[in-house]
Amino acid sequence: MIKINYPKNIEELTEEYYNRIITKKFNCPPKDSKNIIKKICDEKWLNKKDKNLENIFNILKEKDEEFKELFKNKTLKQIVLAKPEELKELLDEFGEIDSSTITDIFKYSGKFQNEVITEFFTKNFDFTTCYYCNKDLILNFNAPKKTSTFQLDHFYDKGKYPYLALSFYNLIPSCSTCNSSKVKGSKDCFKYDSRVGKFENETCKIPNHKDFDFDQKVKFRLFLTESCKDSNIKNKDNIEIKLKEHYSNEYDKYIKVFQLNERYQAHKDIVFEMIKNAELYPESRLKELQDLTGIPYQQIKQDIFSLIDDNADLSKEPFSKLKRDMAYELGLI
Repeated sequence: MIKINYPKNIEELTEEYYNRIITKKFNCPPKDSKNIIKKICDEKWLNKKDKNLENIFNILKEKDEEFKELFKNKTLKQIVLAKPEELKELLDEFGEIDSSTITDIFKYSGKFQNEVITEFFTKNFDFTTCYYCNKDLILNFNAPKKTSTFQLDHFYDKGKYPYLALSFYNLIPSCSTCNSSKVKGSKDCFKYDSRVGKFENETCKIPNHKDFDFDQKVKFRLFLTESCKDSNIKNKDNIEIKLKEHYSNEYDKYIKVFQLNERYQAHKDIVFEMIKNAELYPESRLKELQDLTGIPYQQIKQDIFSLIDDNADLSKEPFSKLKRDMAYELGLI
């Protein structure tokens, strides 16, 4: 739902991430490809006869002939650090691969994830809310050392696409609910998944993609139930809030995978409070308060309705997209 905007030094950070993965996983200097290959061969993951150092994945040709063409032009670094717009190309090229060889190269234990990958993200980033739902906080805190409450979801499922299991840009900071088996789980965000349904656009766009524009194309809309007569909204049960996409169906599957419409119904109280405040503080009342207090009209309005600026970073506050979209719906902005 919320686009991930990485810091300006992201290339430096991803290089550090890659070096850390190589050092910790293969226990050798990241630039020493000979040692990486030796380590893999010593683990009996691959055929020891192949000594090709130009491309780590060329050694796969002695293990599984079918992988020769797939990987001959890809280096380990290219796969681990593939940018969001390149991930789909990798998926198109490789498809689903069920191979113990590939899985062994990229797999990691929960301990490796916690001590190497999550520790790296905790050290270098300060996430605030879940990028998938914008509902839950995913903070870093000190107790007594710096730790975090976020989880790292594999947007493209590591079971189906094992070669993306360690890829930096395939790891999305999320809340435990979005990353749970009851919500996203192992659903396939790349192609048709019968557990979700068929949509006009079968591929979910990953939140760190350069063209991810969910916030621009999809808005929360306010609807009244049939029991609500003459727009007389008495309680939150009289309203429904739904995400509606304009001019395309690009994010239909995304909304369904993360069950956003269903989950947001539990937070109608936020919208109902905005509606009641709009009734209590019409423009005439706000101007009276301005005259009484000397506080500018816009500041009073901002404080009462907690209005969120169009240029605000929505990832910094839970429910920020809902609040801003509803402010437009109610004519507060």
